[in-house]
Amino acid sequence: MILDPRNRHLLVALIPDEEEQEKSTVLLPDNYRPIKSQHVAVRLLEKAPDCKIECSHGSVLIVEASMLNEIVHSNHTFHLVLENYVLGVIE
Repeated sequence: MILDPRNRHLLVALIPDEEEQEKSTVLLPDNYRPIKSQHVAVRLLEKAPDCKIECSHGSVLIVEASMLNEIVHSNHTFHLVLENYVLGVIE
């Protein structure tokens, strides 16, 4: 199932953070929470027909993490972001 975005939205996939993949043997307090970045890297899957951003399928985008919209429908999770919240494209 694929979501076809509209109204200048981009359908993106989150790129796993390399630090989260590493296993640590250091014990931390129960209330410890790592500092989250305000920005996140995502991979472009699809863009709405009215988007003006110049990037192609598979491009890596830097977006504001708080502006990602998570949509769950029929056991599928989609992530959408409005093109205005794209801060840059990594080539």
